[in-house]
Amino acid sequence: MWFFRALGWVLLFASIAVLVDSSITALQTGSFRLVAAGELWYRLDAGSLNYLQYMVQTYISVWAWDNLFVPVLLAPALVVLFVPALLLLLLARKRKRQRIF
Repeated sequence: MWFFRALGWVLLFASIAVLVDSSITALQTGSFRLVAAGELWYRLDAGSLNYLQYMVQTYISVWAWDNLFVPVLLAPALVVLFVPALLLLLLARKRKRQRIF
């Protein structure tokens, strides 16, 4: 459980970092725009994104890439990071033990 909590916190901090980056960019350009998950991934490591596309299209199917992966990559990175973080933190939270006596 500690691993899922840690992963949830990492994803939460990453989503906050994306929000801060978008806010700083908005202050510089004058217009607020949420960065897409695929664009963020491309900025961080373009080679791994291209490799993932190759592997999915070659070994799984082109349909899976077009209909499952592409919509996630086009979604705002803030949402793609925040929703799994929230789910992991909720599901892996420490529960208080209830004492009966």
